[in-house]
Amino acid sequence: MDGFFIVDKPKGMTSQTVCNKIKYKFNLNKVGHSGTLDPNTTGVLVVAVNKATKLMKLINEHDKEYIATIIFGYETDTLDMDGKIIKEIDMKVNLNDIKKCVNELAKKTKQIPPLTSAIKVNGKKLYEYQRKGIDIEVKERNIKIYSSEILSDLRYIDNHYEIDIKLNVSKGFYVRSYARDLGIMLNGNAVLKELRRTKAGEFCVENSVSLDELREEDCISIFKQFDFPKVEVNDYLKNLVLNGVTLDERQTTINQVFYVTNKCDIIAIYEPVDEKKYKPVLIFK
Repeated sequence: MDGFFIVDKPKGMTSQTVCNKIKYKFNLNKVGHSGTLDPNTTGVLVVAVNKATKLMKLINEHDKEYIATIIFGYETDTLDMDGKIIKEIDMKVNLNDIKKCVNELAKKTKQIPPLTSAIKVNGKKLYEYQRKGIDIEVKERNIKIYSSEILSDLRYIDNHYEIDIKLNVSKGFYVRSYARDLGIMLNGNAVLKELRRTKAGEFCVENSVSLDELREEDCISIFKQFDFPKVEVNDYLKNLVLNGVTLDERQTTINQVFYVTNKCDIIAIYEPVDEKKYKPVLIFK
């Protein structure tokens, strides 16, 4: 079992807990996930097992799609309804104003991450500063919103308006920050109430499997998932590759990740690290 599970993460469970349950269920050596989901967020979680954990960075670069429920009139310390309420106001909003702000937000290319994120500043994660009550300057990060779509009418529940929005976004985008910024643009406050990740790159929630129903045959092999080009080497080079030798332009000039094969058998995965130089990402022994 060297490959990937596409899990529909349940609510109320951390991404790491999902990994631990899979590890013990299938008696695996290594398990890791891409793109951490908050405990109360559901949806697509890509879980790599065994040797595939070394390829997680190839998954982490993927764009994401979310369906978010945003509620107006609240400010919390976590930018969602799981945090401590700092402010609650009677906020009147209308659909036309929301549409204008959603269209305006779609043009933004920078975003300030939440203080509760795992982004590191001076060697520490932001949430570590927040837990200790330490003020820290959070710099804007580059993001991209590929598309945004309002999916529902405004709902008025428990004296607050809320709405559902679908977002197709780049890596590093925080929906909680988006909710905060939408509230500010509407001259008030807003936080995230519910969140579901419906896509992570090519992985869709429709093709995911619930944690309880996950079976061994649901594991997608490395070779099925990645259609890399192949570079054939002779028996002499095979032994060097299996010991992690650096390849160069004498073997290939491919400027992307590739399989190394010997007599058509895949023996390693390499990636470019410098001009015309390549190092192993994963060796199959």
